[in-house]
Amino acid sequence: MTTNGVDIDLNISASEEAKGGVKYELVLSSPVVDTPPRTISPTNGGAKPIVSAEMIQQKLKQAAERRQSLESEKLASLQEKFKKIDEAAKIRAEEESNFINSTKENLEQKMKVHIDNRDSIITDLKVKLNQHHNSHLQEVRQNLESSLTEFEEKAKEELLKKLEIAEQNREKVIKEKLETLKKHEEKVELVRTLKRSSSVVGGEGNENAEECNGKDSQSS
Repeated sequence: MTTNGVDIDLNISASEEAKGGVKYELVLSSPVVDTPPRTISPTNGGAKPIVSAEMIQQKLKQAAERRQSLESEKLASLQEKFKKIDEAAKIRAEEESNFINSTKENLEQKMKVHIDNRDSIITDLKVKLNQHHNSHLQEVRQNLESSLTEFEEKAKEELLKKLEIAEQNREKVIKEKLETLKKHEEKVELVRTLKRSSSVVGGEGNENAEECNGKDSQSS
């Protein structure tokens, strides 16, 4: 008996049961598979394509040229981006420096005006105080000096705080610029490393091509 291309031998035997019935036993033998004959592909009449050393060398050369062109484009793109980053950092640092200098000059000018006004106020108050009683004059003078001292300390503290903030901003700009330059150097070094690695891989490819050429010569 054949089922789906598999030959199966069926051996059927009969035996009597105790009550007069008939019992059938089905015995299956090992299946036999018919293997179809192997056909030969008509491609090139069954012959393997011939690959010469010149073809291998040409393909390797073209691959190396494509790889080098792609790496050059990537390197040029990275350099352009780094150039823009450096220019932006320089402009920002210059603007920050100008802002700090301008702020410092304004604060110094305001401080000078405050001092001039203070001297003028003191002079006016002294003239007015001379018109009052000596006892009251002493009390007013003390209060005036205390107020002027407090005013001067507050003005000085405000000036120092603004100068400190300006200095912190300047240091922050310098730090960001240094970090940007560091990242730029790391990326450039990475690109150089990749380029050196690709050159090594290209050299190994040439050696493999020479080995293939040697094997073809021995086979011929």
